[in-house]
Amino acid sequence: MKRIVLVPFILILIALALTACGSTGPILSNARIEPDVISPNADGVADVARISYTIRRPSDISIYFEDEAGNRYYFRENKHRGARDYNVLWGGVIEEHIYLDPDQIIEAYIGRVLPDGRYRWVIEATDARGFTDQAEGVITIQDADTEMPGFENFAVNPEVITPNQDGIDDRASITYWLTKEVEEIQVYLMNPHDEENPNRKYPLEPTERKVEPTEAGYHFYDYDGGIDKGADPPPDGDYLVVAEAWDKVGNHNIITGTLTIKDGGYPRAQIVEGKITMVGPFDSGYKLNIPLGAAMHFTATIENYGRVPIRTAGPWPGTVYKASENYNTLAYREDEPSWFEQSGTWRFGLNYQSNFGQDWPFRYAVGRKDEDLRCEIIDGREQCFLDPGERGLVYGTIIWDIIPPRNPFRIWGGLLHEDVRIENNFADVHEIEIANPEQ
Repeated sequence: MKRIVLVPFILILIALALTACGSTGPILSNARIEPDVISPNADGVADVARISYTIRRPSDISIYFEDEAGNRYYFRENKHRGARDYNVLWGGVIEEHIYLDPDQIIEAYIGRVLPDGRYRWVIEATDARGFTDQAEGVITIQDADTEMPGFENFAVNPEVITPNQDGIDDRASITYWLTKEVEEIQVYLMNPHDEENPNRKYPLEPTERKVEPTEAGYHFYDYDGGIDKGADPPPDGDYLVVAEAWDKVGNHNIITGTLTIKDGGYPRAQIVEGKITMVGPFDSGYKLNIPLGAAMHFTATIENYGRVPIRTAGPWPGTVYKASENYNTLAYREDEPSWFEQSGTWRFGLNYQSNFGQDWPFRYAVGRKDEDLRCEIIDGREQCFLDPGERGLVYGTIIWDIIPPRNPFRIWGGLLHEDVRIENNFADVHEIEIANPEQ
């Protein structure tokens, strides 16, 4: 027969009691803040206190300070913690939760050092069953640096830019007066409505000046979206311009402005196939033989293969140059307007050896005004654009009324992004010889 052993009832009661003690005993132990007097002013003496405590089972922790008027300031509020020892340094800073945008999508915090005074501190732990333990004491703050870094006269101008190197509203100026020296400064863009990552930051670099970015004084950011470095700007959209500053004791301030980016992108254009057709009175197959006073005709096709329009301006296709003229001197002819260089304008150009000191003397718009280009009035002035994916036809005539110092000589084409760069330089080099009939 099998023997049955009965556990004494008293042993069961003891086991249950031990289990209950493990789940309802003290949650919090060894709670203390040392030293009890701090002076958070970055002088290296008693700037911070150490907050220490032990959690015996997972709980929600709150740590707060109350001034003598009963105002409460939370350092931690209902933060879940596991069972173990905890140590953290505290320099008198209390963070305040804020939103950077009106739609309350972007969360942030600013930090302030508590003013001088005597504070009651409380460390409180509440477990999953609702049991709460609490420890408290007193800490005194004295000689504290409570001055927040300030951004006086913070401004973004203009508030709408088109960073595409066309010379029109390509960049914005972000300016402010920093009221005190700080440990760290950050200036960046954020798009609260970025569907992939609304917290993505696009950092801005300060314009080099004698004043360091962290020094008090006037600060200036010349923002072009990265175009000058050959990069595409952030996607078109409405952005926050955010400036953050942290001083040495932890005071942390944030200010925001707004900036809209539209028609942004690195401009890209090319001479199709790098080909320029040049025709003169006599063509030997490898060299154009042109009598003095005779004409040379050319044609080329320009393609905008980028994602943004490129701006252009005359002289328009079909313009006739004398070799003794250039795009500047056309202003002195009754049948031509003045076409001086314009920053950001794209033009097709012809250059040649021994060109009398005027680089790229023969310049043309990158398309026909009525057939290839889109023109509109901007700020009271007509501006013309070759849109993305479009091609423009360029053609013209050069009358060789002079013989260059070097003869024969080479002539070639290129795309001029004025005051920016030259694309397709030395495109389709031809050789020309000007013949003087009197010799």
